[in-house]
Amino acid sequence: MRSDQTIHGQFFLNRNLRIFILALMVLAFMFGFADQVWDKNFERLHIFLFNLCAGGFIILCHTENEARPSTRCYTFLVLSLVYAVSAFMQLYTIAAMLSFSLGLLVEVIRMRSFPFIPSDLFNFHISVVDKFHHASVLCLSLALFIATFVLINDNAFHWLPYKNLTLNVFFLGFSFPVSLITMSVMFSFIRRDISPFLRLVKQIFFWTVNVGVIVFFLFIVFEMDLEKFIIATILFFTVTMIFSFFLLLGINVQQKYFLLSGMIFLVFTGITGVLYIILGHFPELYTQWGKLLLTCHSYLSLYGWSMSGLLILIRWNDFPLKLNSWWVISFHWLVITILAPLGKTNMMMAAVASFFFCLFLHLFFRGINSQQLQNK
Repeated sequence: MRSDQTIHGQFFLNRNLRIFILALMVLAFMFGFADQVWDKNFERLHIFLFNLCAGGFIILCHTENEARPSTRCYTFLVLSLVYAVSAFMQLYTIAAMLSFSLGLLVEVIRMRSFPFIPSDLFNFHISVVDKFHHASVLCLSLALFIATFVLINDNAFHWLPYKNLTLNVFFLGFSFPVSLITMSVMFSFIRRDISPFLRLVKQIFFWTVNVGVIVFFLFIVFEMDLEKFIIATILFFTVTMIFSFFLLLGINVQQKYFLLSGMIFLVFTGITGVLYIILGHFPELYTQWGKLLLTCHSYLSLYGWSMSGLLILIRWNDFPLKLNSWWVISFHWLVITILAPLGKTNMMMAAVASFFFCLFLHLFFRGINSQQLQNK
């Protein structure tokens, strides 16, 4: 969907569809604590269900911009769920075939809205909103194709010997498409009457984020610690500048508050990311604090920043909402920054975090459309 188009008036208004996708997010959130009950790699389900299944489905529905999800979108949802379970159960042959099939399906959807050769990403006259959207869909398909290679390489042929080129490391790459669609949503609320220089700045933001994250991932694979620290620092300062840009130039609507909250989550993600890299050089401190810091980083990124964009998309046609925005945002911060990290090591806190996460979603979706309320 192009930024000069209006999101369909019936987009994601189906109540049952909303309940299913939110239930998927809650299930993903709860699987983040499941390792305490059963020593299995539930982290894969935790990441896949949120980023690939729920996030990928929302991205594709937004791309097609129809009143109801198409058969293609539902096919993606079903296959991605099977893929998540297959990867969790270590059925890697099935997972590899599903990963490749899903990549092809995403490409079919992408080519219906964007050019096959993504030349528009290099066109400075194309809106950054469209660029982030296109990059999100393109990264989703590329992530699935690369995951196919990673599965085959790691479990069969061993073409590339790098120890970080595994599914346990690479599945985190599925968070990037969701982050990019959130960027697209955020930039859609930037004022249009800005100077050519500020328009250029937006383009620089786009390329710094995309190239920076890709290079950062390569440095992880090749275990280049100093370079990884430099790129992480550049990304942190870029995110900080984007936050300032949006704070000053974002239009004054209710969505801005939720997205500003998301941007603050992202700023803290940058801080925790840099600290985690530094901590790796101090074995004793890393043993004591590394896991907690990585957990905080993960929750800030997924359920803080990325979820802010996804929730705005799901409720796009409901705004403005009759709710106390600051109260809901404060509740969001309580769950993600305090309860969720504590729940990673304590089952009682895990149960409390899961309950309050559901309560946060209830508070956000309880607010009805203000205009509808006036009409009543």
